[in-house]
Amino acid sequence: MLKRLGFASVVAAATLVGSAPFAAEGYVPQRTILQQTDVPGSNYTVIMAVTEIAPNMTAARHTHPGAEVAYMLAGEAEFNIEGQAKRVKAGESFRLDPGVRHSVKNGPATTRILAIYTIPKGAALATPAPE
Repeated sequence: MLKRLGFASVVAAATLVGSAPFAAEGYVPQRTILQQTDVPGSNYTVIMAVTEIAPNMTAARHTHPGAEVAYMLAGEAEFNIEGQAKRVKAGESFRLDPGVRHSVKNGPATTRILAIYTIPKGAALATPAPE
């Protein structure tokens, strides 16, 4: 029971921390961290998260300090990646390199993305990247 409570506390705190940097930069989608683990013998952490983007919203432009590998669970959105538009639909996957500036313009339905991030230990999961 204590282990479960501790894990739930970590997930709740990580969810809040993952969203906080964007508050002044525009819309922040809901990100729920499902798992997080340090890679043994390295300086990296792997994070599995589900991001939900509300209908017709655009997630503020940001970067990640490590690679993101993701799968669209539901919805359809247009990613603006370093100025290039790319439409991704449910059932498709994508990858973003570390430091790549991107934003996500959602369609008329809620979009859900399952993402795996590999980032340096102690780094923020995402950082605003204003125009």
